[in-house]
Amino acid sequence: MPSLIRRRAVLSAILATTATLALAGTVAASSTKSAARSDSISPSKHTLIVLQDDIAAGLDVDGPSSVADAVHEVLENTSEPLVETPRILEDGILKPNYKLGWKDFSPRLATSWTHPTPTKWIFKLRKGVKSCAGNEFTADDVVWSFARAKSLSGAAPISWFLSNIAGVLPLKAITSKDPKDKLLSGEVKKLDTYTVEFNQSGPNELWPRMLTIFGLFPYDSKELLKHVTAADPWAHKYTDTVNPASFGAYCLTSWTKGTEQVLDFNKGFYRGTPQFTRIVIRKVAAGSNRVAALRSGSADVTHNLAPSQIASLRKDTKVNVFSFLHNEILAMGFNFKMAPWNLSTGKLIRQAIAWAMPYNDILTSDYNGDAKRWLGDVEPTYIGAITIPTYASAPNVDKAKALLAKAGFPGGKGLEKYSKGLSLTYVVERRELLEPLANRIKTALGAIGIPITLDPLTATEYNDRELKFDMPMFLRDLVRPFGPDAAYAALLFYVSKKNGGLLTTGDYSNPAVDKEFFAAQASSGAARLAHLATLQRLVFEDMPQVPILLTPSQLAVRTGISCWQTGVHTARFWYFTVGDQKCIAEGNKTG
Repeated sequence: MPSLIRRRAVLSAILATTATLALAGTVAASSTKSAARSDSISPSKHTLIVLQDDIAAGLDVDGPSSVADAVHEVLENTSEPLVETPRILEDGILKPNYKLGWKDFSPRLATSWTHPTPTKWIFKLRKGVKSCAGNEFTADDVVWSFARAKSLSGAAPISWFLSNIAGVLPLKAITSKDPKDKLLSGEVKKLDTYTVEFNQSGPNELWPRMLTIFGLFPYDSKELLKHVTAADPWAHKYTDTVNPASFGAYCLTSWTKGTEQVLDFNKGFYRGTPQFTRIVIRKVAAGSNRVAALRSGSADVTHNLAPSQIASLRKDTKVNVFSFLHNEILAMGFNFKMAPWNLSTGKLIRQAIAWAMPYNDILTSDYNGDAKRWLGDVEPTYIGAITIPTYASAPNVDKAKALLAKAGFPGGKGLEKYSKGLSLTYVVERRELLEPLANRIKTALGAIGIPITLDPLTATEYNDRELKFDMPMFLRDLVRPFGPDAAYAALLFYVSKKNGGLLTTGDYSNPAVDKEFFAAQASSGAARLAHLATLQRLVFEDMPQVPILLTPSQLAVRTGISCWQTGVHTARFWYFTVGDQKCIAEGNKTG
């Protein structure tokens, strides 16, 4: 994706980070010592072969490739958070527990944290942690990483976005032309070698939750300072094309661009030696080939498979499929810059589509029943999400036709002149799943008089055009909000561009939705949740996208491998076990 397009999209995220949620008191978080793996494991016998549909093209957190799944997987294994979302162990999966608050987060690079005022946080850092370069982790690394985020020097300043939405880095940095406004000015301070202070512009419930997302994992500043240049004072080129120097469980030791990456265990990692000390990640684009390799025993792990492939693997005794509903979805969006979606009666047409959508056929035929109806606009596992059952009984062709007639297009008559806006795009690389699904939607809409055409695009073109807001209609099946909160999801998909929306669905804009978002940002507790609920109902009424299914996060592994811990939506290999070794899951709490 061209960096200019990405930068324009990210820079449009003018975020409101005024006072949000008052948190009182001074409380120390758990400093429970992390359990260590056995150090007697021989690295030569513990290689994990991971097959992906793509290989990371670049590894800078703020780089031009930072939205790709393959990038996230490497970053979540070569870097480490200050704190981690608590986990619940179920059926070999370490599932995130978003119900718990900041006091119950699991310690990682930070051992404890206090909250002495509504806007001040003090983190005590773990001593003796070593990077892949052998440098000890200190407060200097945290401060440098946040200074890098505020510099806004990357192609896609994701780290600034996460810091800003949580109220740490200010809005002024992104709008100011004065270089001084892009320097830290008290937001993040080193108190001593192992103590860091964070100061927010206002209380905010998204902090410290944003610290669990890979974009805010600290860099090894000592190593990266060796690779800065006058033209690149924050080493973006080095982290993107050579090595994402950090403090994770693994080190990137080999990278054949477009083909393979090798990760080796970081002997300075503080949590002990994992069972798998070498991870070989290989690109195998075709899902069928990845399935065959897993069945033959020449691969250990793969993901991003079609539902039919998952169903087939479930019958194979040599393979285990992990699956749970987390944050992945299937939806169909509309472009509000194009007719008929921007007509005064466009909302009625979108509602007609919502009533006509063949939800049950898609669920049973395309997903083999391995999904769930999505009744809302925010993933239900997320904080502040509500269920909206309006279309629970859909499809209902009679209601759909009545709404279409009310919109001024009885039986679809008159829609033919808006053919440009009735083209449905989807990612061609996922044709095996999405093409029959798209044809199923085309048939259902044709039955009520809406004549759509199909326009498959490459993933690269699809992503570029989504940021340009020039796809008339589009299927979303891999995009999901990283932050597990309704406000975060709203800012990504439903708040208008002029008020901060980052991937605003089809250039959607509703002043009432924006008003509720900002009211939520200035509220706490029940009042905040009430504003977020109102926001979701407004969005659902407008229908900028038809929420279709909640689809499962899935991973296929050879039998015997257990303990899948997801990051944002990938796998953290340090946790994987075989044989009798138990899963390590500090912070297992029911909430």
